[in-house]
Amino acid sequence: MKSRVVVEINAKIHRILGVRDMRDRIEVGDRWVAVPGTGDLRPCDRCGREHEIHVDVELADGRRANIGSGCAKGESMEVQARLKSAVSAAKARSKLRGELALVCDAQVHASQAWREVEELHAPPPELLEEVPVANGIRQIWGMGDARVWTVPGSSQGFDSERRQALISAWRGNRYRERGFGQPPYSYDRRKKDLEDRLTKIEIKLGSLVF
Repeated sequence: MKSRVVVEINAKIHRILGVRDMRDRIEVGDRWVAVPGTGDLRPCDRCGREHEIHVDVELADGRRANIGSGCAKGESMEVQARLKSAVSAAKARSKLRGELALVCDAQVHASQAWREVEELHAPPPELLEEVPVANGIRQIWGMGDARVWTVPGSSQGFDSERRQALISAWRGNRYRERGFGQPPYSYDRRKKDLEDRLTKIEIKLGSLVF
């Protein structure tokens, strides 16, 4: 096995080059938590222990090193503060990347499920009931397990708009039967939100490395 040279503890950090949290994340309730032991381990050039959060630095003598996030003691307050913020941002980036990967995967499956539903032959609409109300007759139309109501007093009755609403309701039921509680476009919005947050995290990390 190739031996690793440990950097002298008194070699000061000149620049923080990058920080990466290599651990996987899992969803626990409404939180995303890091799973210890799932990341790529790298030995720390200061303490020799292996870490899953990699901090690449340039030392005052020009050498580059990989250190653990807790191995910056003895550095200037600025370096310690920057390192602490950079590690926090790297953890947030890792979490968001994990969420984004799941959302992208769900988006693909949701879109496929919706395309399958659109190809199904919907049953014909049926007038199920007419209910007298104060301002006219309310009709209840059905299509399989889907229902829509007409507006009492309206001259249009069961028009193309109500028919489309009935078809959409029927397709929505078939879509949910496939295990999806959110429409495909909701995954697009969630994906865009996560991408925007990741962009901001990257900008923040860029301001912390120096």
